Amino acid sequence: MVKEQLKALAQLANSDGEIDERELRLIFRIGEAHGMDQTEVQKIIDHPGQLGNLKSLDEDDKFEFLYSIIQLMKIDDEIYNEEVLFCQQIAMKLGYGLGAVMEMYPHVHKNVVVREEKLRLKKKVREFLK
Repeated sequence: MVKEQLKALAQLANSDGEIDERELRLIFRIGEAHGMDQTEVQKIIDHPGQLGNLKSLDEDDKFEFLYSIIQLMKIDDEIYNEEVLFCQQIAMKLGYGLGAVMEMYPHVHKNVVVREEKLRLKKKVREFLK
């Protein structure tokens, strides 16, 4: 799951033609949290390739995947229409309805994860899973 997540993060980070340092740090932090070394993460950033089937992920992984995508979109303080569309496409590939991104957006913080808030949000967006 983490490699697919990193592929999507790399694609989103590069969607505006430039990967911001804050975006890179988040991508590396997620990879390292899952036991990947920096070289392996950098290879994915350089050549993300196509995403596989995301609907087969379990509910927890789907939520974490979408949460990290939204967090990356917000991390550089600049949000482009292409990024929002990309997040919505990822949500659909994960099996979420279109409203999931807009429901999550105000609750996902770019630098902080409030555990209790994240758990409440996870329960709330379950209704968007098809």
